[in-house]
Amino acid sequence: MSCKIFLSLACEFLTDFIYISMSNDVKIFKDMEKLADDWITKGTLDFEYKKYVLLAYLQNVSKSFEQHKLYPSFAELIMHYKNAANLKQGKQQLMKSFPKKLTYLDFKNFKMYFESKIQDDEKLEELEEIIDFAMNQLQNKITVGKDIFDDVEKQLIIEPVGVKALEENEGLLLIDPQYDPFYHIYQYRISIFEAAEETVRGLQTVFIDRIKKSIGTTLEQIKIQVLKNIQLVSNYSAFRVVALQPYPYEETLLPIVKRSFSNYINGQYE
Repeated sequence: MSCKIFLSLACEFLTDFIYISMSNDVKIFKDMEKLADDWITKGTLDFEYKKYVLLAYLQNVSKSFEQHKLYPSFAELIMHYKNAANLKQGKQQLMKSFPKKLTYLDFKNFKMYFESKIQDDEKLEELEEIIDFAMNQLQNKITVGKDIFDDVEKQLIIEPVGVKALEENEGLLLIDPQYDPFYHIYQYRISIFEAAEETVRGLQTVFIDRIKKSIGTTLEQIKIQVLKNIQLVSNYSAFRVVALQPYPYEETLLPIVKRSFSNYINGQYE
């Protein structure tokens, strides 16, 4: 085989290889709906690669936000931002985690001196560049999510159904989207935890039923019937949360209703 033919075949092979590799990378980035918790430090510390990984993930987040689907993306963004901030703040601790070599023994003062095997902290500079870029991009997207969250929360109306019980740690939660022909009924329970000189209250919910709205049936009647069906005492508190605007139920409305209702109940104890 002549040298010319060999070079021609080699170039053709490399072109196909590069095309396939780039296509695979694009597909991987395009389908990136999740970002590993340790995505910054996992694998090679290469700024360009990490940038494309993050931007591919954020592109999927943007698509969800455009559809007003807030969760789980919003919570993940906050988690990733906190992880990046902790990495930035803990730079010294990170340095200590890298391999070190013994450089000097001070027998007089019984001390050992070490130095990092990392040369010039080149990797740390790359890491810091990745962290700064990530925090900026994540913060921008969190701001978009927070705007959606606020828009949803401010159109919610929370009101008691019937007579409130003296004890409101347990009861019924009726979610009433005005655009939905059904009430979504949950049993809620407030759990109390003692943590670092303060009392923390957490909301737990259990789905019970979806009940079709009817002009001839009052919320008080629904409350009594639901409590009877699940064999609970009739003096349970019940609350109705009205949602005026249409939002995706599972991904947006439900988690924000739970958060708002938890704040509402906690406000009763302040």
